Amino acid sequence: MKSFSSLFCCLVLALSAAGCFVPELPDDTLFSCDKPEDCAAEGVVCAPRGAGLRGYCCTPTDEVCNGQDDNCNGQLDDLAAASCYTGPEGTKDVGGCKSGQAACGTDGSIICAGEVLPAATESCNGTDDDCDGELDEGFNTQTDNANCGRCGNRCNALTELCVDGACKTRGEALCDDDTDDDGDGSKDCADDDCDNQERLCKAGDTAKNCICVGRTIGEANCGDGIDNEPTPDGFIDCVEEECTNKSCGTGCVCTNYVKKEIACGDGINNDGTEGIDCADPDCANQSCGTGCTCTGGKAVETVCSDGINNDGTEGIDCADSDCNGKDCSVAGGCVCTGGTAKETVCNDGLDNDGKGDVDCADPDCNWTNFGDGTICAGGKRVEVACTDGTDNDGNGGKLDCASGNADPNCVSGLCGVGCTLTNCARKETTCNDRIDNDGDGQIDCADRTDCPSGTACTRNNGSAGTCQSNGSCN
Repeated sequence: MKSFSSLFCCLVLALSAAGCFVPELPDDTLFSCDKPEDCAAEGVVCAPRGAGLRGYCCTPTDEVCNGQDDNCNGQLDDLAAASCYTGPEGTKDVGGCKSGQAACGTDGSIICAGEVLPAATESCNGTDDDCDGELDEGFNTQTDNANCGRCGNRCNALTELCVDGACKTRGEALCDDDTDDDGDGSKDCADDDCDNQERLCKAGDTAKNCICVGRTIGEANCGDGIDNEPTPDGFIDCVEEECTNKSCGTGCVCTNYVKKEIACGDGINNDGTEGIDCADPDCANQSCGTGCTCTGGKAVETVCSDGINNDGTEGIDCADSDCNGKDCSVAGGCVCTGGTAKETVCNDGLDNDGKGDVDCADPDCNWTNFGDGTICAGGKRVEVACTDGTDNDGNGGKLDCASGNADPNCVSGLCGVGCTLTNCARKETTCNDRIDNDGDGQIDCADRTDCPSGTACTRNNGSAGTCQSNGSCN
């Protein structure tokens, strides 16, 4: 946004000889207006300032995150609508995860507002919190006293237990007192009232490391390395049937009778086997933190636009080789290439790669062809379709090579790599790249007018040659 600073203060009548003084004013001077015509200059609009206030003359530019109304619509930092998502690949639109909209952050950066990312752990709530395609995994609503029959349905811990998804009144109040509390002929774990209830393993214990399962005493502490049962059966922790799908410690769960690492980004060998985090095969394709996935036995950066070294190796965002070919902006329009951010969308009014230049002003956009008769050249959008009678680049009605109203680029400018325009005529200027640069159907030496005999060219075998009079390269 640039304020309009050219003030027309005089009306000169046809026969008047009178004059007036127009003072020179700084570029940031504000002028009030009620309609665009009040601003008296091409391209200047009357921007709104709010209820009860007059507008001000303003030259629209592309909106960026700078706390100003660049596009002169009365709103600060209102970026063009663009969907974004910074979560792990494969989780967008899965479960509760969803994309957001690009917006300006308080520090001037582009953020992804409104996005929902995977939760670190699954909750029992009827929602796929971690966005892996499964609902409430790890919760058994048939036996879980805290989620009996459905998530959140809690049985009374003292008087009830969950049996086949329903809270059942317990007759046996204590399951480790060696007493038939309800007088039904069965005591402690032998009474089905005690099914799945944790208990002391033997008299004198202080921790409930056992559980009633199958009418007998089973292992409840599945990660202490001890055969806790009163009568040891020789099986420890995850080897016990009753430990299936139970925790074997922080970041560890018993699966198929062995310990499995499930916390893959804490720097701890949670299952005590194979390796730490991504070095453990259990962590293959699992999250190793925000913007990080275990791949091929190592941490791989998957979010390349957050300014964080997510995998703890190499570098941040595009400086990490993992990011090569991946998006480097939540708003899109940027791809990591060769260790740096590269702008790939050159007509959205955004500085997608964060280097300070917008669209055609970004060197990455040079020679981008928009397919509408314009390209990026020389740091701006220019017209290259100079015979269609259309103001393709919208530069104030300048048409092709129309007398008195010609487009400057059509008169003398660029039309692409190895191509120039002179009075709307295209000319091939690079004759050794095996490309029809001027679009006349003739490549290099075959374009005899632009690449005459003696011009440097490239032979079919890739070696240097010169153009011959017959249009070949030898």
